[in-house]
Order: sequence, then C-alpha cells, then structure tokens
Amino acid sequence: AGKAWRLEGKERVMIHAVKRELRVLGSSLFLLSAALLAALVLLALAAGDLLALSLPAFEVALPLYAAIAVGEWGKLRADGGFDVIAAQSRDLFPWVLTRYLAVMGVVCLFALAGMAAVSLARRELPLWEMAAVSFPTVFLFSSLSALCALLFSREHVASLVCGVLWLAALLARGLLRLPWVQYVYPFLRFAGDENGVWPVNKAVMTALGLLLWGLTYRFAKRPTR
Repeated sequence: AGKAWRLEGKERVMIHAVKRELRVLGSSLFLLSAALLAALVLLALAAGDLLALSLPAFEVALPLYAAIAVGEWGKLRADGGFDVIAAQSRDLFPWVLTRYLAVMGVVCLFALAGMAAVSLARRELPLWEMAAVSFPTVFLFSSLSALCALLFSREHVASLVCGVLWLAALLARGLLRLPWVQYVYPFLRFAGDENGVWPVNKAVMTALGLLLWGLTYRFAKRPTR
C-alpha cells in the first residue's frame, strides 16, 4: 500500500509539472497547431481522389513539425532560466521530460484529431494504422530535437539539425534499393514498402528514439554549467 501511495504521489507531481510547463508554453503552440489542423481538414475535404494525403501529412510532415515544436517551444539550454535551473538541481532529466511531454502532448492531441478527420473524410487508412505509421517516426525526430536542445545553447539549432536530417532522409529515398535501408528509413510507407516490413521499421524507429532518450538522460544527469 505504501509503495502504491508513493507511485500515485509521483504521478501527481508529474501531472502538476506538465501543467506548469503548459502554462509556460503560452498559447502560440496551440494556435499554430489548431491552424494547421484546420488547413489539413479543409485540404482533406477539398482534395480530389488523385491526392493521397495520409502518409505525406502524418508520416513525413508531422515528424518535422514535432521536432520544430520541441526545439522552438520546448527550449532547454537556450531557455533564459537554464542557468538558474541547472544551479538548483543536480538532475535536469525530470525538467527535460516534463517540458517534452507538455509540448508533445499538444502536438499529439492535434495530430490525432487530424488523423481522425482525414480517416473519416478520405478513407485512405484507418486511424490506428495512421497512428502506428507516424508516431514512431515522430518519436524519433522529437527525441533528437530534445537531445539537441539540451546540448546546444544557441536557439534554433535543434530545429536546424532535425530539419537537415529530415531533408536528407527524403533525398536518400533511392537508397531503398539496398535491402537493409528499408529497416532504418524513417518514411518507409511513404516511399513504398514493397516487402511489407513497416512494423519492423517502426519498431526500429522506436528503439532509436529510446536510445536518444538514454543519451538525454546521461547528459541531463551531468549538466554543463
């Protein structure tokens, strides 16, 4: 009973911390996400049958938006109060995690609403499949953005790093001719999953994201003052 009470207490602390970070974020992330959602819904309703919207919007574009959101709104080392936070704590990881969860909570909420709207309007993919295809790649790029935001003190570096890698991945589509690339290519369904290995591919994306969080944990334990 005592252990369960302690776990419940930690969950309450985490929820309170995420709510605090949501207040810090302000309204701009909500407004931008809502505007993008509205544009996506209008496009889904107005686009003809020749446009396949699900994979370009959610497997390709959404990871980039998530990475930019984490890098620009979830500022870590570039935050004006970072030195004070680092001086008061030997472990920055709880703060890093709560800020990441706050930003990604907003992004994923609007993303799920967009997936549901596109699924109902266009019947291209079921909601669960869109989520399974997109969220592992979203997790990978947003995790990389969080790590870069922790390591670099200059603003926009995290977004720049993720944007360059995102563009490089799109340009490297031709490498799918190599058998092993299909397991690590982040936009496999969009590029064409000829061998039906996308579940393995998305498991690899998730594993790489967890590896990045392992690095984030290590660096957050020993902040550079």
